[in-house]
Amino acid sequence: MEGAVPLILMVSALTAAVLVSCQPVCFIGSEYNPQSGIPPRWFLPYKDPCECTAIRLGGMRTPASSNRKGAPHYLDELFLSEDSTEIQTYFNCSRATTFPTGKSTTYTRCSSPKPLGLEDGTIPDDHITASSHQTNWPGSDGRLNCNGAWIPQSDEKNPWIEVDLVVIKVVSGIITQSFDIYGYVKKYKASYKNQSSSDYEHMTDGNGNIKVFIGNTDGNTPVTNLFDESVVATVVRIEPTEWYYYATLRFELLGCHLN
Repeated sequence: MEGAVPLILMVSALTAAVLVSCQPVCFIGSEYNPQSGIPPRWFLPYKDPCECTAIRLGGMRTPASSNRKGAPHYLDELFLSEDSTEIQTYFNCSRATTFPTGKSTTYTRCSSPKPLGLEDGTIPDDHITASSHQTNWPGSDGRLNCNGAWIPQSDEKNPWIEVDLVVIKVVSGIITQSFDIYGYVKKYKASYKNQSSSDYEHMTDGNGNIKVFIGNTDGNTPVTNLFDESVVATVVRIEPTEWYYYATLRFELLGCHLN
């Protein structure tokens, strides 16, 4: 019986570990009731497994509903790995690739840009801030296809809305959208920071000039703009420069993880 105590403690620790989803090591859990006759349902307690560098077995009989917003990510089978490349391949992750420019710098691009978490709620509300907003139209509602939108104060001359990605991501483009009859953003600029403490830099065109993107022409149709070159960023800001009626905006960022 003496050997059973450490074993029980170890199993208890693994069961608790699935709820402490600390990347880059990720713990896989299972919703499992042996009396139901239904096979275990495996899950990772976060929305995006592409950030995991290792996936290890966590606990059994763990309710997935106890995990954070945007989670969990369900799997059809048990998958464990200590190899980040194998994990990226298994989950078909979009990868960043770095290319030499022939100068002293390099640029990075995504093999297949994907949404970075505004529409699906992976990015929490408190990571979306704005220069101002009208009552009932906060920055946190400025998500693509949200039942609402961000609308800045009507007297603001230089409105902006930004997203804090927390960790460095490769950002390759923006999808913008308005909301019904409340106006739309016709043109905008975009800027970014690659560290929270660094200065903002604007997206540029092929000639190095600050690029003005063409936005929307109606209240609901999404418009996608891909950058001439992807940027490595932790913060991305959209700056409407021309709008119809109100600078009403919903949006999504496109990109991938920086490997």
